[in-house]
Amino acid sequence: MPEQLPKLVNDTVINVAQLLKLQVGNHRQVDLHLDQFQLDAELWAHDVDGALRLTRIATGILVHGKIHGTATLECVRCLNEFEASFDTSFDGEFQPSIDVTTGYPMPRPESDEVFIISHNHELDLKELLRQEAIVALPMRPVCGDSCPGFVAEYGEEGAGEDQRFAVLRDLLDERAG
Repeated sequence: MPEQLPKLVNDTVINVAQLLKLQVGNHRQVDLHLDQFQLDAELWAHDVDGALRLTRIATGILVHGKIHGTATLECVRCLNEFEASFDTSFDGEFQPSIDVTTGYPMPRPESDEVFIISHNHELDLKELLRQEAIVALPMRPVCGDSCPGFVAEYGEEGAGEDQRFAVLRDLLDERAG
């Protein structure tokens, strides 16, 4: 049975020195809870919970996880803010920057998709979690099926029409008809 590490609460950094010293295939379980988590400049998630499995692989550590939480989004139709939940599962590879047994620097990974374990043997999940949460959110968030859209704000189509463009509208109508 894998060793259960203490639950990470409002932190995304795990010291993996002991796991890096173990043979390939060994793993650890980690539970995660974040009260607030910044996804982008003005985008925040809250009540993020997750279960992670850290597995020792030949090149470092593979993190397999599932997270769920809630984000405050802006509706693309009515521009009101609303709460949307997200769920996602993911895998991320982390490679050490320092060899845990010798203390010598390790070569940089060739792929940009690999995350780096710090020189203190700390694995920071922040960027992996941020990327995965953003991808799990809808590209065009809508607050619900009953969203009134812009109609509630501006009235029916054409009601707020700029009359300076009426001549162009008439020309388009003539060509179409």
